[in-house]
Amino acid sequence: MPNKSMQSLSGEALLAALNQAKEEAKNGLCDVFHSKLDRLASHIRNNHLSGAEAAELLDQEATKMLNEKNEAYT
Repeated sequence: MPNKSMQSLSGEALLAALNQAKEEAKNGLCDVFHSKLDRLASHIRNNHLSGAEAAELLDQEATKMLNEKNEAYT
């Protein structure tokens, strides 16, 4: 029996809703990624890291992000 509180969407309305959800998710991810990069840039500047140290920090952050993603899907 269908849930009466859920609204049926036509093909075009469903597509529009999916596209809106996709854009909202994309915007949220951009905000998170921007925040991470801003935090890393501040850390690099404030601690006067060398290029090699900054690259290592970025590698560590990339690994951390990948591990978090993998943990979310296991």
